[in-house]
Amino acid sequence: MYNSIVVHYGEIGTKGKNRSFFEKKLVENIKWNLKNDYISVKRLYGRIVIDLKENSNKKILKEKLGNIFGITNFSFAVKSSLDLEEIKKIALNLIPEKTSSFRINSSRSNKNFKYSSLEMNNMLGDYIINNKNLKVDLTNPEITIYIEITENNSFIYNEKIKSLGGLPVGVSGKVVSLISGGIDSPVSSYYLMKRGCSVIYVHFYNSTINTKQSMEKVVDIVNVLSKYQFKTKLYLVPFENIQKEIIKEINSRYRMIIYKRFMLMIAEKILENENAQVLVTGDAVASVASQTLENLDAIYKSVKKPVLAPLIGFDKEEIIQIAKKIKTFELSILPYEDCCSFMIAEHPATKSDPEEIKKIESKLSKNILIEKAIKNAIVRKILN
Repeated sequence: MYNSIVVHYGEIGTKGKNRSFFEKKLVENIKWNLKNDYISVKRLYGRIVIDLKENSNKKILKEKLGNIFGITNFSFAVKSSLDLEEIKKIALNLIPEKTSSFRINSSRSNKNFKYSSLEMNNMLGDYIINNKNLKVDLTNPEITIYIEITENNSFIYNEKIKSLGGLPVGVSGKVVSLISGGIDSPVSSYYLMKRGCSVIYVHFYNSTINTKQSMEKVVDIVNVLSKYQFKTKLYLVPFENIQKEIIKEINSRYRMIIYKRFMLMIAEKILENENAQVLVTGDAVASVASQTLENLDAIYKSVKKPVLAPLIGFDKEEIIQIAKKIKTFELSILPYEDCCSFMIAEHPATKSDPEEIKKIESKLSKNILIEKAIKNAIVRKILN
């Protein structure tokens, strides 16, 4: 019965003169995600309409559209003419058997249509009451029939399916996200995609302690996240040489801070190579010793580019619930050796001074170590 999908957006509608830019990106993302499962995808008076092929798989389409940022909700609809009698018949057919109450919700972007929304509600309501023994319930109906009147067509449907909201990925530029095998960093990456950013991932590993399985775990996490942006790049950066130098030259109290500074400095070089704008971490204030405000200040001052930490004010349970929702939690809790776990001191510094840290760090051949790590990085490209 359904021959189209009506896609609605929220925040995009507030973008004023830039609105068409956001709409076009959303159309592009829908086309990319649906591959060839459509006839056309077009912008139409504050909505996007997808014309479907015959025998389209509703379950697959529902899953794909549910993973696209920028869509607030979407509906499988019957696209028809502006003939009122035809609209009545379709509306009647969209009411399942054994339904006891209903409501009509009409809207029109075509103000030249001869009936107002209220008149449409009344006429269709009367028609359904006369043909089915149903009650009208405007507060809590068992089913709502929606009718949208546009310039040349009507769209009739009986369900709004919630999607992710936010902004289409790609409208806000590129970011580089430091991703571990833990719970937090995948969630922070998710939130940047929700704000329209394309995310490039950087993971650091130590080949002497990290097994192939632990690296593949990170790849699996990035694969899950790739369904939200369709084109994904992951840098796997070897870190053992830097760690050896840190262990040899740096007091154990400061090793974790120096370690994280190097991570950011390497990520910043990748950011420059990728023409990205911002670095992203999974940091949350005071969740571990290296994430006190003083230590975060010392770590973030290692780079010139802005560092965003979307989870900075979240507690762990909140982060876990989001990780479960986006399907990264079960992967994140699989056992693995973090490349920095063996560097945790018994009494790590919790209040470090940026200038003091720079002096301590000067013992290391910073530029040489960074260049070598980037040169030996493995790059994986993932197409969803």
